[in-house]
Formats: sequence, C-alpha cells, structure tokens
Amino acid sequence: MSAFVLYVDDDAANLVVFEAAFRKSFPILVARSAAEALEIIATHEVAVLLTDQRMPGMSGVELMEKVQSEHPEIIRLLVTAYSDIDAAVDAINRGQVHLYLRKPWEPTKLKMDLIHARDRYLNAKRVSELETRLHTTERMYSLGVVAAGVAHEIRNPLSALSLNLELVEGVLTQDRLSPADQQRARLAIKDSHLAVKAIADITQSIELSTRSTVEGEVDLKEVIEMAARSIRGEARRRARVSLSLDEVPLVRGSRTRLGQVVLNLLVNALEAFDPGPSQKNIVSVRLRKADRAVEFEVADNGGGIEEGALKRIFDPFFTTKTDGGTGLGLAISRQIVEELNGSIDVTSQVGKGTSFVVKLPAALSQY
Repeated sequence: MSAFVLYVDDDAANLVVFEAAFRKSFPILVARSAAEALEIIATHEVAVLLTDQRMPGMSGVELMEKVQSEHPEIIRLLVTAYSDIDAAVDAINRGQVHLYLRKPWEPTKLKMDLIHARDRYLNAKRVSELETRLHTTERMYSLGVVAAGVAHEIRNPLSALSLNLELVEGVLTQDRLSPADQQRARLAIKDSHLAVKAIADITQSIELSTRSTVEGEVDLKEVIEMAARSIRGEARRRARVSLSLDEVPLVRGSRTRLGQVVLNLLVNALEAFDPGPSQKNIVSVRLRKADRAVEFEVADNGGGIEEGALKRIFDPFFTTKTDGGTGLGLAISRQIVEELNGSIDVTSQVGKGTSFVVKLPAALSQY
C-alpha cells in the first residue's frame, strides 16, 4: 500500500487544483468532508492529513483531534485563514497539529512541507519496523539458548519412556503373566507416566514465546519459575541456579515481554561463567515486595564487569561476549521495563560478580 497524502476541503475546486499540482509528486487522496476522510483513513495507509479548518459538520481541528486519538502516527497539517489563527494555535498547543499553513497556500512551499511531512511518517515507520526486527532478533537468540537446553533435557525422559514401553511390550508377548511380570509391567507404566510428566514440565517453557503480548496482570513469581525451568539444561553446564521467591503482588504488563526480561537476565548471568559444571558458580534469583512495587534480582558470582563496560551495559549492540550475542538483550530489557514505569539497575565488582535489580510497580488492583 502507498503512504497517501489526504487533502480534505469542502470546496471541490480546491481539491481539483490540489490534485493537479501534486499528483506527480506523491500518491494523493481527497475528501470533501471530515466523515469521508475518516472512512478513507480506515481503509488506506495515510501518511499525511492536510485539512481545511472551516468545514460543515466537523471542523478541521475537530477532525485532527479524532485522528490524533485513533491514528497518532499520521502527520497532521491544518490549512487556515488569518481569522482562524486562534483555532490553529490552540490545536498546535494541544498536540493535534504538527504544522499549520495559511490560505491561500503557495504550491512550491506546500509541496516542500508535504514532502517533509511524508518523509517524517516513512522514517518513523522504518524505525518502528527496525525496532520490531531487533526485538525479534534478541528474542530468537535467547530462545535459541532455551531450545538447546530443552533438547538436552528432553532426551532423558524420552529414553526412559522408550525403554519402559519396550519392556511392557516384551512382557505382553508372553502367553501367561507371572505375578513378577505383572509387577514389572506396572512399574514400567508408572515410570512412563513420570517420564511423560517430565516432558510436559520441560515443554512448558515454550509458553514464554507463545503467550500473548497483550498487557494484563501478571504473576511475576510464575514467570520467573517458568524462565528458570527453560534454562535448566544450560544451567547444568555452567552454574547452579538458586531461587528465593517471596509471595508478591501482581504487576501490570505482558507475560511474554516480562518473560523475555527474566530470560535475558538469566542467560546473561549464565554466560558470565565458562562452560563446565561447578558448584561454586551460582546464579541467585530473588523476588521480594517493595512498598507498592515488586523487585526481582538476578545476581551471579562470576568475573564481574569492568567500570568502563558497566557504563555502556545498556547501550544497544554493546556486548562483552566474545562467542555470540547480539548486544541487544539488556537494551531491550530496559526498554520493556521502563515502558511499564519500572527501573532496572546494575552493580558489579570485578572478580566478585554482577547483580541486576528490576523494580516494577504493583498493579492498581493490588493496593
């Protein structure tokens, strides 16, 4: 779809002149009323809305106010006569209009204004699309670590399930079952049920990537437990994960996006250690109540971060890892937390370890 410039004016002659002047410069749509303009916006990608102030039914400012509420990404320009200057100033002050133009408009200047407005819309759109791709890239990196752990974890219960099924199959081929054979079969079936439950528990971690991003009230304790389960395989190869989770109020946010924050911090903490199991390597996760907020901390006793690197730790594309990583995990985590009116802080000592503390406001229903 094209990013259209939509011109709204109840004077048909003005619309004809506008189309003739600019149709070769960018894709144009026109409307003779605010109601018609709203119908067009609902079915087309409109980059710039240019509207006359004085129109029957709904004025230009009133149209801008509605568009600002429902389609804030559209760049809004108002055409007005000197006698309407107070309305234009008021609209600008209230953020409904990006720019106002005086009647009669001069074609060369208006063309430049429309080109700049349309470019502003397209640039914002590109930034939004890039941000979405960056979020996806970092999420796929974190989930790649999870997937490797899940694959490793699931082999053991699958092997147990397969062996037990073979045992039961072998017993059932006998004409008559002795009490000992019956007992063996019952134990094999019981072990099979346990293996199935283990597989179900492991695959629950996949919910971190399949849950909706719609915001609601979230149990952060449940999110942390699920994230911790999802990295058990990687944890066994690097460190011991210790959970200390108090009962805390619900927080407002997206379960998926909060899961991404926890997962990023856990993966980051595990990668503070070289591969190789060690009981001395510890990742501690603590969840606690703090006034009308909830805090969770992810800390490791790894090598720590030097002061120069610590100052840049939340910068996009900055990473201290030498064997992978996108340098986006902490930047994205901070953005997610701050969008929820929370905070994320880091402290570190070289040779002693690093601690990240995330603070989120409790949901209003919890007060």
